[in-house]
Amino acid sequence: MTMMSTFLIIDDDISVRKMLEQLIMKNNLGKVVEELGSGEHAAEEIMFYQPDIVLIDFLLPQKDGVEIIQSCRSLGYKGKFIMISQVDNDNMIAKAYENGIIFFIHKPINRIEAINVIKGVCQNLQLERSVAMIKDAVFHIDQGKQINPQDSWKDQITPVFTDIGIVGESGYKDLLKLIGEIIILKKKSKSSNYQLQDIYLQIAEEESLLHNTPVLARTIEQRIRRTILKGLQNIAALGNDDYYNNKFTEYSSVLFDFKQVKQEIRHINNPKEDRGKINVKKFVEGVVSKLNF
Repeated sequence: MTMMSTFLIIDDDISVRKMLEQLIMKNNLGKVVEELGSGEHAAEEIMFYQPDIVLIDFLLPQKDGVEIIQSCRSLGYKGKFIMISQVDNDNMIAKAYENGIIFFIHKPINRIEAINVIKGVCQNLQLERSVAMIKDAVFHIDQGKQINPQDSWKDQITPVFTDIGIVGESGYKDLLKLIGEIIILKKKSKSSNYQLQDIYLQIAEEESLLHNTPVLARTIEQRIRRTILKGLQNIAALGNDDYYNNKFTEYSSVLFDFKQVKQEIRHINNPKEDRGKINVKKFVEGVVSKLNF
């Protein structure tokens, strides 16, 4: 039996709040338990209602979205945050990613993007619930048996990377190592904070020892970025051919910044346009969110 998700929407624009509520209701994605027009008491309201998903504006009166997220995490809130933003500043967006945001809906709101992002988060929640129920059932059947998934995440990740066409890229193995390290951290704590540069350095040191040749962290980062960029280009090409392509709708918002996917599509149609950009942390967090480990 599928459990409906609960939502709390925070945006100072009432038309945005009503649009999101309508999208949630019309697509049977769940129930909106509360709407707020400012950030003043947002953390307290989130902790009171304990919604599965919070749709939160970046810039809010009294208290901004990132501050609210930090407050909720420090209080132990485990739900999902989807950030709504018209901010283009790369540093501000990077700050949001550093604080646990992996899903963005850009303003002005594109209905297809919004539905795809919200559906993806709901599906991840349902998967997490199903896995928890299975683990609980197995535990009660035989408490002496231990579930040991080993590296099953690699089997899950292959279809994803096949879909976006990056299997076999030069940085593919480095990307797998990066994701593997992040999974290890998240097994210890779901809200674990990490710096990508630290993991790049760790991978570089391991490769240096393995091959007895110095490998720079910068080299690892460049290979990973090129691999993810190839995925962005492939997804944009799919969307350019068919905006409703299943792979495009599934991955364009979860693994990439949808605004950058659209920019890459513009580049495909006019090479004078700038190319789309990638955010490594959003990509790897998006991949990890789709895995059962």
